[in-house]
Amino acid sequence: MIKKIAIALICMTGAAPISALSATESRDTVSLPAAHAASAKYRLDYSDLEGVLRGSVLEMGRSTHKRAPKPTKSTASNIRLGNSYPSRLEGNRVMLHKYEKAQIEGVAAVRDDLLAIPAQLPIEKLSKNEQLAYWLNLHNITVLAKIAELYPITDIEKVFSPLATNSEYFARDYAWDGQMISLADIRNHVLANWNDPIVIYGFYFGAIGTPNIRNSAYTGATVAAALKDNAEEFVNSVRGTQIWDKKLRVSTYYQASAVQFPNFQADVMAHIKQYAADKFERRMEKTTSFVVDIDDWHIADLYNGQMGDTAAVYAGTVTDATGNSLKSALPEHVQDLLKDRQAKLARRGGKTGVEKISKKDNKG
Repeated sequence: MIKKIAIALICMTGAAPISALSATESRDTVSLPAAHAASAKYRLDYSDLEGVLRGSVLEMGRSTHKRAPKPTKSTASNIRLGNSYPSRLEGNRVMLHKYEKAQIEGVAAVRDDLLAIPAQLPIEKLSKNEQLAYWLNLHNITVLAKIAELYPITDIEKVFSPLATNSEYFARDYAWDGQMISLADIRNHVLANWNDPIVIYGFYFGAIGTPNIRNSAYTGATVAAALKDNAEEFVNSVRGTQIWDKKLRVSTYYQASAVQFPNFQADVMAHIKQYAADKFERRMEKTTSFVVDIDDWHIADLYNGQMGDTAAVYAGTVTDATGNSLKSALPEHVQDLLKDRQAKLARRGGKTGVEKISKKDNKG
């Protein structure tokens, strides 16, 4: 059960309480505050948001930066329910198939509480890092709430692509401080006021080919390190960058963030080198051209948004990363995903949790 969130305001200096703000009239033009406090007198407590993320996000392990093989063809059926893209095994996943009415309503309540923060504390009273954490958290929980409402869904591009102007991403459906704003307004505000490309890795879109959703909320104290971790993960993944035919191929997500890269090709290449692993950076030196053509808008869940009865045709015996035979009622594409997770975490000495997940999900 996800309880309704009450975001706590924590005064760090013992300042006087903040009185509620009066609502302003609706405006045709969105105006989000750019001013910020010079020092961190206040911070927001995201305890309940933290609970939502820790209960929803399954960490899948860092990418090996190797293209995934094509899914094996099932002997039981010609129906393909999984994602066949080379990035199909990458990125953290949200356990959306476990969401019921209470969870969907709870996530929406988190979103609404974050939208209501200006009635408790003017955003301008937060430090710049606290503001950045707030905008990223608000954007991401709003995306998660919408996906939870639409689920099951496979193709996220038509809903949230920042490159598709007719997507819901641009719909001003959310009341914030007396005006209606969109997800695009939030992201554009951040991109315009934080002159560092690393901020692009803080936005969750619900798709595999976009930056990772984390299993913890951003805070003013952690946002810088969390964004660096997301940047390194994305740059060194198949969904972020690839090299073949002597071409450096990069994600269309960089095109969607072009405002942070004025001299686009040179700036993107320099940015990627900044976060590239040594081996990949050396390979970049041998490339002769630059192409923006990687994307994967399949939903970043376990089931690829396929929750129908046809999933059961893939039940059978599988072999895990250590060669042990397992019997599972999970669809084959889910088994592949979990086995890959197990292998990646085992290489890093992490706990896999695959058996536990499989037992819980066998009825799903």
